[in-house]
Amino acid sequence: MNKRFVSGMSAALFESDLVATRLALAFAEMCWAIMLMWPGDTFGRPTYTVMAQIAPELCWAVAFFATSILQFTIVALELCKTRAAWVFAGWNTALWLTSVVAMIVSVQPPPAAIGGEMALALSALWIFARPLLVKRGEVHCAKQQQLAL
Repeated sequence: MNKRFVSGMSAALFESDLVATRLALAFAEMCWAIMLMWPGDTFGRPTYTVMAQIAPELCWAVAFFATSILQFTIVALELCKTRAAWVFAGWNTALWLTSVVAMIVSVQPPPAAIGGEMALALSALWIFARPLLVKRGEVHCAKQQQLAL
């Protein structure tokens, strides 16, 4: 594989601050909240069958709205690297993965229009998982350095 590609991807995945990713999630969460609060029966569509079985539209709307506000707050107050932000990222991952998986299993074939939601769910997962991977890598490097001595 091209060394430049690996270097570039490594920097993008492990050295970026992920603020833009958090902002994209916050905007998407606010959009979800607004759409679910819109008058009408969104969950009457087959795509949302499983989501409707989990909770009513208003519960999902409140969850997405609160999550959006918290996500904006984490970015605005520069709290992205705190333990609280990491715990929040776990919640955020659960919310996105649950909604996306629920839509995927509700209809076959899965709706192509949720491709963006799938990318956002993976982004939320990455924000949660990356600190764990970095910490594990640091521990591994420290052990390797001790062995080398």
